[in-house]
Amino acid sequence: MTKKVLIMTQNFYPVIGSAGNRMKNIFQLLNENKIDTDVLTTEPAYPNKNMYNNNEFWDDETLNEDTTKIIRVPIKKKRFSNQILSRLFFYIEIMCRFLTMVFKMRKNKYDYILVSTPPIFIVFSALVGKRLFKSKLILEVRDLWPDSLSGVRTFDFKLILNLFRYLEKRMYRLADFIIINSKGFETHIKSRLKHKTTPIVYLPNGPRINELVDQKNKTEQEFRVVYAGNIGLAQDINRLKQIASLLNEKEIRFDVLGYGIKTNEFISYLDEKKLYNVYIHEPTTRKKSLNLIKNSDVAIAFLNDDKVFSTVLPGKIIDYMTCKTPIIAGIKGTAAEIIKKNQTGYVFGEHDVNGMVNKIIDLREDPDELNRLSTNCSRIIEDDFLWEKNITTLTEIIT
Repeated sequence: MTKKVLIMTQNFYPVIGSAGNRMKNIFQLLNENKIDTDVLTTEPAYPNKNMYNNNEFWDDETLNEDTTKIIRVPIKKKRFSNQILSRLFFYIEIMCRFLTMVFKMRKNKYDYILVSTPPIFIVFSALVGKRLFKSKLILEVRDLWPDSLSGVRTFDFKLILNLFRYLEKRMYRLADFIIINSKGFETHIKSRLKHKTTPIVYLPNGPRINELVDQKNKTEQEFRVVYAGNIGLAQDINRLKQIASLLNEKEIRFDVLGYGIKTNEFISYLDEKKLYNVYIHEPTTRKKSLNLIKNSDVAIAFLNDDKVFSTVLPGKIIDYMTCKTPIIAGIKGTAAEIIKKNQTGYVFGEHDVNGMVNKIIDLREDPDELNRLSTNCSRIIEDDFLWEKNITTLTEIIT
């Protein structure tokens, strides 16, 4: 008998970024594996709702035509704010709208609900759905929230954080299965579960087979460095500014495909300092983003030095390796170990901006080393990170 699954997620096609792409892949691959899967999501809104009026982002016709299996709830908020409390109210709005829809769908039969967090508020609407549908709950953890909330150092209301940590524990303990996209999360989650033996399964982000890069085949000979991804509270914009200044000083082209609440601040800095070798690219489709990375020689990654971010495996790291672009990273923990172990780039202390830029200059003069790192990127992606291989981790749970 065919199993039926409901995915509940804030982020879904055509939303840019690794979260939206991840949920799109899970939805498509479950259906391709004969698991009848629907998705309950919001209208696309990240980083702003109006962006998705551009048809360029709606570039998957199979999903555009699927009006019965993709259920979207409207939301009022049109732009993400850098105010934490404003964002929390936004998440609560989504939770309420999901709850309303779950009640409307209560006559449906789902064997499993797969709910993606953060934010954790959607999980509580999924717990209601679990009772209504008499389903098992698969909790998909993409970030250790609320620790990541305190990690960005803009929210320090201890009473509220303690409440969130209590809700986090309840969330883990009420799940039937837990899926993580970084092995760095496992110890933390087990500490919250205590004696409860909920299965924890590793399902990393990755590319689809058709996204793999055979050869770099750069269209330009100019040496290029790229940063692609969120420019927000977790990324430490001051280091991005320093890297931009140093690369500009060395007359090295730096492409920044950035989005997030600190993007305008970064653009203002470029204008103020007249950094003409730094090129800003507006948010675009995944296909165009990967093409920009593929046409770069080196890619930059960093996170701030809070302990919680040492557990994260950023989606941009996987995208860089997918495009066979060596990584220069100012990070620690899980992501740093993957880069070092597989020799796909070089890792520096979070604040060692000069070391990062000096290594970029070295690599500019060493094409053989660039080629070696690039080959290692391709190998590790094909061995460990292909969606078509890894989806069996999830299908085995469901079937």
